[in-house]
Amino acid sequence: MTAAPAAAPTPAPAAPAATETILAPADGAIKAIAEVPDETVAAKILGDGFAVVPSSARIVSPVAGKVTTVAQAKHAVGITTAAGIEVLVHIGVDTVQLKGEPFTMQVAEGQSIAAGAPLVDVDWAAIKAAGKPTDVIVVFTNPTAISDLRITATGAVTTGAPVGTVTAK
Repeated sequence: MTAAPAAAPTPAPAAPAATETILAPADGAIKAIAEVPDETVAAKILGDGFAVVPSSARIVSPVAGKVTTVAQAKHAVGITTAAGIEVLVHIGVDTVQLKGEPFTMQVAEGQSIAAGAPLVDVDWAAIKAAGKPTDVIVVFTNPTAISDLRITATGAVTTGAPVGTVTAK
């Protein structure tokens, strides 16, 4: 008697794409990235995203992840999510020229953070006195890792409130 052929193994179902909620990094008015007063950002050369014209001094993380970069001038923080999505939070336009003075960092490179956790406190008066735009820019810098980005909020937003979703490939 011969044994019945073994059934082909059933392939494991594909893992569902990781969709994460994106939070507002500050109180203020949300705007499209194309409206940011910086040609490189507005043209989406760094990636797609959004900005908030802030009315609060504390900037929080729009996603959970690991802090991968804190700019020497303290004007930007890079975060990588568990799904590998890279997020840049850039505070103001041309604020690198201020050499870190208006910023008080609340995180360090290598630190794991929750969505909504404080990143930096900002002295907006100093930035305005220097003649710099105050947009808080959130850019998803590795678009090949993203299958979907949806910014659904419009108008006024509150720090830590959902503004959209991002889905990893």
